[in-house]
Formats: sequence, structure tokens, C-alpha cells
Amino acid sequence: MVSISLVTRQQQTILFIGGGAVAERRLRPFLDEPCQILVISPIVTNAIREWAEQGKLEWRDVAFTSEVGRDIINFHESCQLVFACTDSSEVNEEVAGWARKHHFLVNRSDRMDDCDFTVPSTLTIGDIHLAISANSVGPRINKLLRMDMTNRYSELQIALPSLKIMREDVKLLIPDIEERQMFWRTHLTEHTLAAILKGEWPMIEEKLHHAISGLRIKL
Repeated sequence: MVSISLVTRQQQTILFIGGGAVAERRLRPFLDEPCQILVISPIVTNAIREWAEQGKLEWRDVAFTSEVGRDIINFHESCQLVFACTDSSEVNEEVAGWARKHHFLVNRSDRMDDCDFTVPSTLTIGDIHLAISANSVGPRINKLLRMDMTNRYSELQIALPSLKIMREDVKLLIPDIEERQMFWRTHLTEHTLAAILKGEWPMIEEKLHHAISGLRIKL
């Protein structure tokens, strides 16, 4: 089993059979990718319906059949990844067999041991995007890791906007890349990060502003 990066091609089609909560969760990370998303399901969540109305994905209000499969192959030759996300093990089995017959990679929501690939769970904290993948260990571990990382790094959301502004200020004050890197190695250390995660950002922010003010005085 391999882990698939979310970096996709514009011509690539990602196929989701099923339109429930599992399909919604698994297709969400692809919405910002340059790919085509096709959902096959007579019933979808409100979010999937809205995304279809907004043109973010294509939704076909039909159940999966061999005839539907032929249409997919005819009109979506670039389809390579298939997510079998229905609440029926029999349907997922049929989808997996059909997909492999046509040399597509399959991810089954009901059987981790019958998946050709996995997709990392993603976590966004401000401008930081993290990918979490426990592969075949199971979704429970992914969920626990996600909860832990959300709690652990939540303080960064407070610090990141100011750090972005400071970064631009330092760029203007220190044109030399190596000198700029040395500045940040000196003033943004492992101990600094630990302090931010403990909720001590106001103190760290004051120290960084003081250091940047010192650069301006030297000019």
C-alpha cells in the first residue's frame, strides 16, 4: 500500500463512489487541488451538493452500475484514483473489482486491508498545513494524532500573522540571505517555539520587536 500525496494534475479525475459523510471527508482535501472530482451517488451530503452547485466538483445523481462505469471510462480517461465510500460492503467490493480491472488504484472506506493507497489526513493551523498518515494502523490513530496536534500547535495561530509581518520587515532590513538566516536562528529557536506553544507569545513578540528595532537603529 502506498500513501498518495495531494499534489494532483489538472487533467486528473478523482472518482468517489458514494456521497455520504465519509466521501465528504475524503474528497474535501482535493477541492483546492488542480484536478477534476467526480461523485457518483444518488444521495449526497449538503456540503457535496453545495460544492457541485459551485462548480467545484461534478455530481452524478445515480447509483454505480457497470453501465455507469463504462461512461466514466469513456468520458474520464484520466481517472486513476477511485474511492469506494458507500455504506454497502457489496457495492464497495464491486467498485474495487471494476476499478482494478481497468488498472485504477482503489481506496475502500470499509476495508483498510483492501486498499491500494491511502491519503494522509490534513491539518491546517493558520498558514501551516500538516499531513498525518498512519497507513494501515487505522483511522483511530489518525484521529488521535490529529487531536493531539491540534491541541499542541493551536497557539501558533496567534503568533503566525505577526511572524509573517516580521519576516517581511527583516527581509528589508537584512538583504543578505545568510545574515537573515543567522538572525532567525538566533532569535527564533527551539526554546522560542516551546515558549510560544506554552502561550508565551506576547513575551516572545516583544523580544522579536526589540531585536528588529535594533536592526533599524544600526541602519
